[in-house]
Amino acid sequence: MIFVSRYSDLDESSVWPGSRQVRRGLAWLWGVGGNWRVVELPEPLWLRALPLTVSVGLAVRLGDLARRRRTRVVTYAMENNDQLALLRGVPRPLHAAVFAVIRWLGELIYDRIAFASSPAGDCYREAGVLPAGCLTELFEDLPEPCTGHRDLDRARRIAFIGALEPRKGLPDLLVAWREAGLAATGWELVIAGSGPLAEVLARAAEADPSIVPLGRIDRADVHKLLASTSVVVLPSRREGRWREQIGLSIVEGLAHGCHIVATSDTGLVDWLHRNGHTTLPDDFSPADLGRALREATDTRLSPESVWDSLPPVGGRLAAEDWMCEEKQARMGDG
Repeated sequence: MIFVSRYSDLDESSVWPGSRQVRRGLAWLWGVGGNWRVVELPEPLWLRALPLTVSVGLAVRLGDLARRRRTRVVTYAMENNDQLALLRGVPRPLHAAVFAVIRWLGELIYDRIAFASSPAGDCYREAGVLPAGCLTELFEDLPEPCTGHRDLDRARRIAFIGALEPRKGLPDLLVAWREAGLAATGWELVIAGSGPLAEVLARAAEADPSIVPLGRIDRADVHKLLASTSVVVLPSRREGRWREQIGLSIVEGLAHGCHIVATSDTGLVDWLHRNGHTTLPDDFSPADLGRALREATDTRLSPESVWDSLPPVGGRLAAEDWMCEEKQARMGDG
């Protein structure tokens, strides 16, 4: 795995062993000169990365022409936004043309697209960017149960793990926590992460000892935290072109048998609702979130029932197997 840039708050423990950060020029040379069987690139609707994605993809195709071969280029797609949000800032009369160009480039580059959720597949079809002839399949981004942490005895704890930003819903969560009154019944709110609202969180924790800020923690500590947590909450709100696609803390919470409280933005919202988790309405208020937290603590799923609802092989691993397999897949099942 190679990459050309990273987020400033990237936890080093989450970087795959053997991954390398390289300059753009080396990424292009890697695409042209490598003797690859399968190349996985970012999805085409990750628009911020599109110039790099397209340039590396075209470099792979240039190498194919020189070697008279066909490298399989694949992607795992989870973008589930609406068209207006995707092209925010672009005049509406130009939207159709922009999406047509993205589709044309996708037809040059991609062979298989594995969708992380049904809303992601709907997004690609509705925007008209699904490449003709590209094989697609749905692999919901659900984890397999975590085998290293199978604790059944859970603390009266609600956990938030993520960036301390408005778009992740932290201001709403702090208000909702106060209104829910759960501290009086022995519950605590543990918040792990860093970001611009760290000072706001620190003041809230100083005023309310039931709020426990942990700062940024590494992956090993995330697993330890979730293994003893009852409820995971991720009250994300849309911001500009951004929308919660899946939510890593939702996936990790499920793997550890936690009850989930999430908004309708996550691509897993229908699955969460069907399987007994707590989902918030569109345009929810802090009062709605407070009620959802109380409901989750009163009717929370047991770890065993959460684990029983999960697949034996995680969606991402199953998608990787499909993207790399040799046999033909069905077309258009995304």
